Amino acid sequence: MTGSAWAADRIPTLIGGSRLNTDWWARKLGDLPGGPVLNDDGTHCKGRISRGGIFTLAEDAVQDTTGEAALRLLWHALHWGTGDSNRGNRKRIASIAADPPRFGRLLHDAAAAFTFLKPGRTNAIKDLGPGFFTKFLFFAGGGHPDHPCLIADRRVQRTLHRETGKQHRRVAPNFLYGVNSYTSAVAVMRQWATEVSTPERAVAPDEVERWAFASGTQS
Repeated sequence: MTGSAWAADRIPTLIGGSRLNTDWWARKLGDLPGGPVLNDDGTHCKGRISRGGIFTLAEDAVQDTTGEAALRLLWHALHWGTGDSNRGNRKRIASIAADPPRFGRLLHDAAAAFTFLKPGRTNAIKDLGPGFFTKFLFFAGGGHPDHPCLIADRRVQRTLHRETGKQHRRVAPNFLYGVNSYTSAVAVMRQWATEVSTPERAVAPDEVERWAFASGTQS
């Protein structure tokens, strides 16, 4: 790994996003807690949803004991993660709608441990596996570089596996991975961030994750 891989400043990592249409979410969420899903400019129409914009929801998600703000963070993270395809989101919303307070309380504590959202071999929220709920765990940190959680989806795993010479089994691509694989992936990304940092430029772990995601389409 070389410092040249992380030439981009962290600012694009935070402001980079997609122009998404929130109308679908307005229809599907209805009166469920945590709505509505809004763009960075606070509108319902098509507009940008960025990492930085979702980070602004994190403090309320952690402090609000009702769980409603945690659900708001989850809805936005899901829309950011799936884009306008909203693939799988109907089932995820239906699963949470069965008992919103339960899932709100669960999500309020989720940033502390991966295992809250994947107890054993099953997911706490149907159709919400680690590739997606680690996005929620990441956003719950509000963008703080020392936050212990990072996104570890299949594209990130593919890069980590490739760049470690395919010798690290725990970071191999796996939709159903467990907590040990997650902590291993986070440890690798944090190690790389430390290795490529310089006295003039500290590299944040989420920059490594963003690079790993972008590189995850390579064979």
